[in-house]
Amino acid sequence: MLGIFIHLILLLQGIPLLPNQGGTVTGVLSTADARPAAGVRVAVMVQPDNPGDAGAAALVSISETDDAGRFRLENVPPGRYYISAGRVELPTYYPGTLEIASGKIVTVASGETLAGVNFSIKDVSDRGVETINAALRIPFQIHSDSGVRVPIFSERGKVSLRLTHIPDGATTDILLDAPAVTLPIATGEYRVGIENLPEDLTLNSLTFGTTNLMIENLKVTMGDLPDPEKGEQITMTNTQTGIVVQRRIQGQSTYSQSGPVYGSITSKSELILSVSARSAAASPATGVQVRGKVFPGQEEAYISGKPGRLYADGSFEFRNVTAGRHIVFMLGGSSTSRQLSAVITVGKADIENLQLQDTITLPLDVMSPAVEQAGLQSETAIPAMHSINGHVVAESTRMPVAGIVTVRGFNRSITYSLPADGEFEIPDLLPGSYGLKIETFDRATLTRTVVVEEKDVDLILTVPLPQTINEK
Repeated sequence: MLGIFIHLILLLQGIPLLPNQGGTVTGVLSTADARPAAGVRVAVMVQPDNPGDAGAAALVSISETDDAGRFRLENVPPGRYYISAGRVELPTYYPGTLEIASGKIVTVASGETLAGVNFSIKDVSDRGVETINAALRIPFQIHSDSGVRVPIFSERGKVSLRLTHIPDGATTDILLDAPAVTLPIATGEYRVGIENLPEDLTLNSLTFGTTNLMIENLKVTMGDLPDPEKGEQITMTNTQTGIVVQRRIQGQSTYSQSGPVYGSITSKSELILSVSARSAAASPATGVQVRGKVFPGQEEAYISGKPGRLYADGSFEFRNVTAGRHIVFMLGGSSTSRQLSAVITVGKADIENLQLQDTITLPLDVMSPAVEQAGLQSETAIPAMHSINGHVVAESTRMPVAGIVTVRGFNRSITYSLPADGEFEIPDLLPGSYGLKIETFDRATLTRTVVVEEKDVDLILTVPLPQTINEK
């Protein structure tokens, strides 16, 4: 041991060993699938006093494997050592173990070559192996009887596939126009059901592969996963996404992976929903039908605050609409989605091919009931868009002021600049109530509620000294 200590002191001080003093270790490093492990660090490591402190153990010789996986460790002081390969923080020890206690100690003699130190590196140690936390995508199909359409939004709300992860109770809702279902985590069982299916439709079956989800839970097995490609390994775990894919990086000898890599894979098993019309006595009609079509991507459809039916292709319909003036509008998946609307007057005949137009924001009271107008004979779709025009002056000087104007509507606020002349226009507004806020550059604030009816609204607004007031 004294000889090793002296040699280590010489190495640490930068004093090289004489050619006949150091030994050499040679071997071949391979991957788990018996291919050459190219560009991998291999080292000679001093036995640590405590196996738990292996990460702090001294390395007396370091090399890198060539394209054939061969390595050569030179100028090794005589002594007993571990041979490690791969990541510093998680190496594989000769003869192929992640546990240092299971590693084999080799003896290096002065001036001699220890050949045949051949072993396989574990994937977790190999920086040439990419590890992907993969989410599982399950192909999703809807089967229905001829002429039966399944909406993505109904009178009951969003029609969705609800997955409840039984281990933690977490729920995931997926609209029925989705081409696939992505599981938050592939391990653990899921309870699966349909939410808000219209009352005139019935669920015939819901299956995942050969599993009947109407009586059993969804449980992913290795048989549901895709077959791994050559050089690829797929395993199921209890962490992160539940699936880990490992594969060797092609076309490069070294690879440094910082942090987890996320991706997805598609299951072989499909999730299939079957729906048919429910046999029931027809209810007497109490109003007319209103139908039309918008671009796909909208998620909710309303008429005077009442939900209707919206389909994946953008077509919509409202049943049993009473006579009167109504606001028809669509909502997307977020407050920044496009909003579409129209004002219609309903009489005794159905309205077909209703056209909606972009709306900057909907009235605060857009969910209010329709304005009833009994006895109407005609049906029209009226553009009925109006503007709020304003002129803002200072109370003390009666001179125009500059700043910003904010109009607050249902689920969305829009901000406009207030130029130096104090004039502003907020166009394309439906009839209804809006919140209006004026903020000047000298920090004066004015708020009020503005009601748009059947014509443009013209306002002359007086901003007081810098303080907040409210006007009704």
